[in-house]
Formats: sequence, C-alpha cells, structure tokens
Amino acid sequence: MKKSVRITIHACFWLLIPLSIAFYDWAGQADNFFGMASHSKSFLEILLRNFQSVFVRPDVGSDLLSHFNILGIVFNVFFDLIYPLVVFYLFYGYFSPRLVKQKTYSKYILPGLFILVVPFGLVALLSTFIFSVDLGFYSTLSLAYVFTLFFSVSGFFFFLLEYWFRTEKLARQNLQSELALLKNQVNPHFLFNTLNNIDSLIKKNAGKASETLLKLSDILRYMIYDTNAEKVQLSSEIMHIESYIELQKLQFANRELVSFSVEGDPGKISIAPMLFIPFVENAFKHCTDKCNPGAIRFTFTIQGGQVLFVAVNQFEKSKIINKDYASGVGLNNVKRRLEIIYPGLHTLSIKEESSTFIVTLSVITREH
Repeated sequence: MKKSVRITIHACFWLLIPLSIAFYDWAGQADNFFGMASHSKSFLEILLRNFQSVFVRPDVGSDLLSHFNILGIVFNVFFDLIYPLVVFYLFYGYFSPRLVKQKTYSKYILPGLFILVVPFGLVALLSTFIFSVDLGFYSTLSLAYVFTLFFSVSGFFFFLLEYWFRTEKLARQNLQSELALLKNQVNPHFLFNTLNNIDSLIKKNAGKASETLLKLSDILRYMIYDTNAEKVQLSSEIMHIESYIELQKLQFANRELVSFSVEGDPGKISIAPMLFIPFVENAFKHCTDKCNPGAIRFTFTIQGGQVLFVAVNQFEKSKIINKDYASGVGLNNVKRRLEIIYPGLHTLSIKEESSTFIVTLSVITREH
C-alpha cells in the first residue's frame, strides 16, 4: 500500500468519527429520522458545537482559570483528542506487529494489561475532578473502557488491513520475481559457448572436458532446483559463482583475468539465491580489456550477519555497446528482489570511476 493511500485512509478514519457523532446529534433533532427538514440547527453548526465542547470549561459559573476549569479542559482535550490517538497508534504501530510476528501466548499479556489497567488508572487518577464536575466515576470508567476497546481494535484492524495488502503484494511480486529469475537463470549465450568449449576440449583434453561438463551440470542443477528455496547457504551461492567463473574463463586465453576472494565464514549464513550472479555476468559482459590480469575482481566479506560483495571490471567507454550498465533486465530484477526480501537491510551502489565499473552490495541477513 502506497504511503499516500495509507495517509488518506487514516485521515478519512479520523474525520469520519466526529462527522458520525455530529450526524447522530443532527438526526436526533428531527421529528423522525427522515424528517431532516425540521432541524433547528444545521449539520455544520452541530459539528462546530461538538468541537467547541471539548474546550468549554466544565464549571461555567466560575473563573476560567480556576482549578476545576483548567483541569477539566485539559482532561477533555486529552480524553477526546489525545488519548484516542495514543491508543490507536500504540496498537497499530507497536502491539499489532508483535501479535502477528510472535508465536507465543505471552504476546497477549502486554496489550491485555493495557486495555484492563490503563483506563482504570486514568480515571482513578482524575477521580477528584470527575466526581466534582463530570459524569461520575463508574460512568466515566465505562466510557474510558469503550474508548480504549474501540480505538485498540481499530488500530489492530488497520494494521491487519495493511499487513494483508503488503502480503498480497509481496506474493505477487515474488511470483513475478521468480518468473523473471527463471527467465534469466540460464543465459543461452553462456550455455552455447560453454558447450562449444567442451566440444573443443574433448579433442584436446578429455579429462578437462569431463570436469567442465560436471561443473556445467552442477550450475544447471543449482539454478533449476536449489534456487527454488527462499534461502540458500551463502557457501553454496559462492561455489556456484566460482563454477560460473571457471566456465567463463574457458573462453579467454588470459588465465589471470579474474581475481576472486572470500573473507569470513560463509557456512553460517543463509541468503536469497541468485542475488550476486547478475553482477558477475555483467562484469564479464562489460569488461573491455580481457587481456589484462585482474581486469575482473570479485570479493566477498562476511562479518557477523552482514555480507559485503564487490564486483569491479575494467572498461573503455568507446568500446561499450550498452552504455546503460545499471538498467539491464537481470539487474532490475535483483533490485526488486532486494527491495522485497531485504527492505531497509541492503545498500546497492553501481558507479563508474576512472576506467572501472564498481558494484558494491551490502546485505544484512539478520544471521550471525
């Protein structure tokens, strides 16, 4: 749900409450519900009167600055305006997310205690004023419980509504992402080149050809089967990338073309599959000087639950055919997946410095 839509719905909710109360008072002045023409006051007059009543001093005959009047106005403003907002957004923003995420029964204790204790404590604290000028202790206590229940349930309902919209949107986006991922998993150009290289190796080095064919088989198996899971071991993802690099290097005479390093332990980290391979593919695709040792460099740094991936490749602008490096289908797909799976937990930077492209992706996996 967009932020503007969410704000509009909340604004309509808070406007609807005073309008409903005013309409009830307005309809009550008619001879019957349909006899609207017999109203002595207009709807707007009643709406304004209800709003002004919040600020009217309860002890009309005394000085405006008297103890009862100041306390009464403060109580009315708090009880009619501030308290509903506090209860609604406390349940909307604090209690409800925990009620949905936590799986233990203890999650109900705190919101339950709030509903039971806070209205009683609030009314008890103001009992001196209430007995003097208001409805009486039990009447006000009942009203406080009605307010608390109504706005707590409303806050919870609004959270559930938005949570449902987010879940549905996430499901649709995940489906679209999976379809896009499936389309981009097996690059036909890469596959044909690899098969041609294997064909050439069969004549020159049958053992190397067999080893290469097994690597290709592992890559295809990983792409088609292992990536169906929501998360994979980072070590498996890195092994997949290493196999892909080895197969890519078969196309080039420069055996020192690629530098690859891993710092930290990837065995304890789980991550969404196929996040890094599009950047690896693009580094090979856009590297324009494949004779230079270390023209393509990849590094993984794992620290705690954070994974930092850096891809660097040399290039010359005059040789770049597709100048918009950051707008490929594969990269757009990765960006959408990162926004869905790791919202607020990732940073992605794609920039051009001197004669190099540098991609930096940092992901906090919440695992350590």
